[in-house]
Amino acid sequence: MGQSLNVVGMLRTPQLRAALAEVCTGMNGTRFDLRVMPLAQVAADPALAACDLIMMEVDPRDAAEMELLRGLVERQRGGPAIVATTAAATLDDVRRLMRLGVVDVIPQPVQRSDVLAALEAAAKVRRALAPVPAPKGRLVSVLKGGGGVGATTVAVQTGCCLAQTLQKKGSEACLLDLDVQGGTVALYLDLNDRVGLADLVDAGERLDADLLLGAMTRHSSGLSVVAAPRDVMPLESFTPDFIRRLTQALRSRFDVVLADLPPAWSLGSFETLRQSDEVLLVTQMTVPGVRQARRQLDTLNSEGLGDLPVKVVLNRFEKRWGATFTMKEVEKALGRPVDFTVANDYRTVSAALDQGLSIAAVRRRCKALKSITKISNALAAAGQQSEGRLEPQLARVAR
Repeated sequence: MGQSLNVVGMLRTPQLRAALAEVCTGMNGTRFDLRVMPLAQVAADPALAACDLIMMEVDPRDAAEMELLRGLVERQRGGPAIVATTAAATLDDVRRLMRLGVVDVIPQPVQRSDVLAALEAAAKVRRALAPVPAPKGRLVSVLKGGGGVGATTVAVQTGCCLAQTLQKKGSEACLLDLDVQGGTVALYLDLNDRVGLADLVDAGERLDADLLLGAMTRHSSGLSVVAAPRDVMPLESFTPDFIRRLTQALRSRFDVVLADLPPAWSLGSFETLRQSDEVLLVTQMTVPGVRQARRQLDTLNSEGLGDLPVKVVLNRFEKRWGATFTMKEVEKALGRPVDFTVANDYRTVSAALDQGLSIAAVRRRCKALKSITKISNALAAAGQQSEGRLEPQLARVAR
């Protein structure tokens, strides 16, 4: 069980109290306060406020007692877990008790193994209700405003630049490739993709910062990478619960985590956005690119994520793109300002991707690096922005 509990037992007979006292000795430091009292007096007992588990004797065939138990469960919601114990309980009796909200039912005569199982169930409830420490780092999702707009390239190069900036402050950055069907982060950085996201799926509660280190590779820029699976996997391969554990573990280890999202919405990408502190929406200054970016902004609003801080990035930007298509027209179509532009420098960026290098390692003086550095500096300087933001409770993309 791994932790001690304070248990208050509300029992109807001295015989059951004696039986429980005999089987409950030496249970990992768990403290038992076993009392004999009528069920009607249980709710007013001051001992309940300080306990982790209430163990109650109840007759599931007594309508009055079941109503008293139901009221107690309602009043204790969010507080101590409740376990029922009853004599000669049928399967229907157990079902009725579980539907009321008790976490377990201990049959009589009481066995040590049944009590231990109930304690473990109560411990899980307590862990679930315990406040989760705020993650150390910030999560920034990179959202694609259409296919082929270079969002992964922006994510990779921003990550490299950010890692070098943070290293000077004794901090670190990580890039998480969540594109399970077409992820190219490892390819663009010339890293081994034999380890990565797929190795963490079955970790369950063991998923922590230490386990992550074995599934990461490190680029020469100092950027740590969790690679996408080598083989194509279904979009729903990674559940929201897995994504939540993964991002929390990464944020406990790194100061900034960039998550490169797949082009299609899924429950996993929704959960990533839900956990994010900021979003980089990358698109191009083309009619299809701007249209798709606007659709992504509309989707964020419709899915209850409209309060996320979104920064729009225009990739492959040229000031003289065309006299009939201006920045003002782009911003009007998007319904919001453009935050960053990344200069079109095909030769330098292509050379960096072909060699698995950062732009800075290929050419120190170029417009593309200057653009990427602005994004990187903004991310490095940004404070924690998720405080006070209510997380949407339902992923409506499940429809």
